Amino acid sequence: MSTRNRKRLWNILLGILLALTLCFIWGNSLLSREDSAELSGGLLDWLMPLFRALRLEFIDEHVLRKLAHFGEFALLGLELAGLFFLNRGRSFKSVCLSALCALAAASADETIQLFSGRAAMLKDVLLDFSGALTGILLLWLLTLGRKKNSGLS
Repeated sequence: MSTRNRKRLWNILLGILLALTLCFIWGNSLLSREDSAELSGGLLDWLMPLFRALRLEFIDEHVLRKLAHFGEFALLGLELAGLFFLNRGRSFKSVCLSALCALAAASADETIQLFSGRAAMLKDVLLDFSGALTGILLLWLLTLGRKKNSGLS
């Protein structure tokens, strides 16, 4: 497969993953407070045996919800950085553009919650943005050994 076709395939794959991740994140934000709490509670019940085995009994519904937000946005950050690194090279500008898009997604996420009867919190935007930055920096570190502008090919 040629480099051009490989790059096109990565663009399509990352674009689909990015769209699915945003649909998941924003879809959960559209849930009512009650539905969101029920979903988090069910997930906590399912994971609690694992948390007990790992001696992580301190994880409650609130902590689980915050960890989920951090993880979702870390994945989003990886996907955004992947697209920017692939198309613009692994540069400071690509990192900044990825971070800016992640911040916009986090802000949109909190705004969407206003329409489902939930509160929009600045601290949640910061938590989401921190998760995205973690994903962006993780991909940057993982690609350090590659040639500067080679993208993901």
